[in-house]
Amino acid sequence: MSTLFEIVNEFQELYELATDPEVDPDVFADTLEALTGELEVKSKGYVSVIKQLEMEMTQANIVAEQFKAKAKVRENHIKQMKEALKTAMTTIGTDTVEAGDWTIKIKKNGGVQPLVITGEVPDNMMKVIVEPDNTKIREYLKENKAGWAHLEERGTHVEIK
Repeated sequence: MSTLFEIVNEFQELYELATDPEVDPDVFADTLEALTGELEVKSKGYVSVIKQLEMEMTQANIVAEQFKAKAKVRENHIKQMKEALKTAMTTIGTDTVEAGDWTIKIKKNGGVQPLVITGEVPDNMMKVIVEPDNTKIREYLKENKAGWAHLEERGTHVEIK
């Protein structure tokens, strides 16, 4: 049996037969029938593998979501336990506890200092972000030509029903 790549090449050869006025119509018809049958068999195999992979992908996504949910529960428990340690240490007035092999410390957070805006910000402290409005541009290009933008053709995809 031919590979899908070989079948595509054979269809190219069929095209060349179809455009050659000297080719016997029966030879063309027989070649077309053979190639179509082979493509159908090969396509059926591809679809079988695609469907199996889709099923496995769906199952993997379900399992991934279950593990994500478990991770979130654990993350919440860790936050609760750390907050309980922090509350206990703050209540007794210490920022360091020696706990066997571990040393627990209350530390200041790093990074940018938190900012709370409570009133109107002066204009010289404002930033304006200008970006293209793609929706308006698409609408404009449906009716007009522009040297600064154009609409591309939509791509294609394979649908299996």
